[in-house]
Amino acid sequence: MISPPASLAAAALAALAGMLMRRRLLQSRSAMYTLHTYDHCPFCNRVEYLMAISGIPYKRVLYGYGAGAKPEKCDGHGYGEGPLHLTGKKMLPVLEGPGVPTAPGTLGMPESMEICAYLIGQHRLVVPCASGRSDIKAFTTELEAFKPELVEARVVRMPIVDWADSRDVAYRRWKKKLPIELPTLEEQPNLCSQVSAKLSELPKLLRGDNCLNSWGFSIDDVVLLPLLRAFTCVKGVNFPAEVLEYLRLHSTPLEDYSRHAC
Repeated sequence: MISPPASLAAAALAALAGMLMRRRLLQSRSAMYTLHTYDHCPFCNRVEYLMAISGIPYKRVLYGYGAGAKPEKCDGHGYGEGPLHLTGKKMLPVLEGPGVPTAPGTLGMPESMEICAYLIGQHRLVVPCASGRSDIKAFTTELEAFKPELVEARVVRMPIVDWADSRDVAYRRWKKKLPIELPTLEEQPNLCSQVSAKLSELPKLLRGDNCLNSWGFSIDDVVLLPLLRAFTCVKGVNFPAEVLEYLRLHSTPLEDYSRHAC
């Protein structure tokens, strides 16, 4: 039996812990950030998934993908200033907000994993580092191999700010060393079937509660989720129910490509 003094001490510690947790949660929810981002970019998506799942509010500022590229350096492709005012480079994501560390002469923090590391530390998030699991690495490598043929010509057809100007798509095609004119889309049942089969393997890799590891949401998830999302723009690729739940398509500000799959 716990003696009354010990019981009171335990209750006091529990109350203090609860107060600290509520204070951290309040600080997290009251933080105001602006995330300068591209909707299609997997690196930008990493930050958005982390912030959305962790409940960190932010304002999205989206840019055309060709904005900020210099035509004289890009065979005539590119236009305007885009995100250049943030860091001097056509580089996203960039996190802007009170207390965010910035290099001299810049307005925000670039680099997706640096932003994630900052947010994890600043908001005391429990988001373990990458596990190094060989099965996740193999799955990611094999799935990534299908992107050039299935995703590239489709993602630029998604109705997002990234491609609002025809020059955005032209710049993307030039950067990827592809013909500027978009190809006519054709059904690719064999490749779609292979991707669907690969996706059917993912539920066995989800060892936790809607996450890859039994210890909870981690950097493994932050890295994998954007890759999975990319294939939602492909009509004919079938996502198992467990994978759709894992993707959280309706729990983030990211556009739901499955509504426009082609």
